[in-house]
Amino acid sequence: MLVALVAGCLLSLIVGYLLGKRIKNKPLEDHSVDTPGYQITERALDTVPMGVVIADKKGEIVFRNNTADALIDSWENGVIGHKVRECLHAAIKENQSSEQVRTPGPPQRTIEITTRQLNELDEVIGSIAVLSDVTEQNRIETVRSDFVANVSHELKTPIGAVSLLAETLTQESDPEVIARLSKRLEAESQRLGRIVNDILDLSRIEGQLLDDRTAIDLEEIVAEVVDRLSTVADNRRVRIQTQTASTFISGDRLQFISLAHNLIENAVKYSEDNGEVKVTLEYINDEKPLVKLQVQDTGIGIPEREQERIFERFYRVDRARSRQSGGGGTGLGLSIVRNVAIQHGGTVEVYSVEHEGTTVTVHIPAQTLKEKERAEHG
Repeated sequence: MLVALVAGCLLSLIVGYLLGKRIKNKPLEDHSVDTPGYQITERALDTVPMGVVIADKKGEIVFRNNTADALIDSWENGVIGHKVRECLHAAIKENQSSEQVRTPGPPQRTIEITTRQLNELDEVIGSIAVLSDVTEQNRIETVRSDFVANVSHELKTPIGAVSLLAETLTQESDPEVIARLSKRLEAESQRLGRIVNDILDLSRIEGQLLDDRTAIDLEEIVAEVVDRLSTVADNRRVRIQTQTASTFISGDRLQFISLAHNLIENAVKYSEDNGEVKVTLEYINDEKPLVKLQVQDTGIGIPEREQERIFERFYRVDRARSRQSGGGGTGLGLSIVRNVAIQHGGTVEVYSVEHEGTTVTVHIPAQTLKEKERAEHG
């Protein structure tokens, strides 16, 4: 909103000057102004990534740039078009305003309309409206707001539990009770640590620029992650089978360790006892060579109605099951997976049948020969 307002003020100064020149030279209704200065400014305004609409002192539109035409649904009957005209009329009397209007869609968009008067020598000569599409900006703000609310909610439970358990321990003398409370305190502390670590991982991944990429053999990463998770899998009596090949990609090694770890750990934790997790890694020689990493489990599966939400932060399909599975997941795993894939130009697909299992497939562009040679030669 601030950016639109500042830009709007700047544009109003330029356009106000030109509009003043037009008023001095020709009536506003006369659109035959053909001076080089006006033509240059008109073309310049057409390149501005915000809509610019100018009205005369009667509120009639005398100029609009290409961006404004692209943002307006219809100048005659559209919601935004009607609102712009209304704001331009109001600005002549009320000086300036700023408000957001949502289009009915689809797709639904939010347009911010900033208006102000155009004055010359203390005389109102018209008004200007600057239009900005703030749909994505609002979406990001909503995501951030929801993220903060979810973080607060997710941290509140383990922090409260740790505080209560610690307080109870200081007043307890029975060795058996102390041992039981200490075990619960340890579990809650570990849960709190996992949440914090996943939040830090996600923040690092989202904020990291991949300017310095290195050659990564995903087969080595998968082997490392499977080795780390072998104890968890053994405790749940889950078999991890791997079918991999040496496959090189270009990117950030730590990010792909997070991706592989979250995929395989989720598969293990949400599998039934004596279940099986299959990890496959292969090179696909397509029009654009890809590396395909697929993790398949025989677990609880994901209900069809919830499959669209599984990449949301802190979303867990079965919260009760998550708490029982070795302390529970944080609900950030698949969000991390998606962010890593997107960062590296890849995609993530999920296929799941409730009570039968889930298959997550990640496609990442394979490292090109030039990238490999560049990496090998430093």
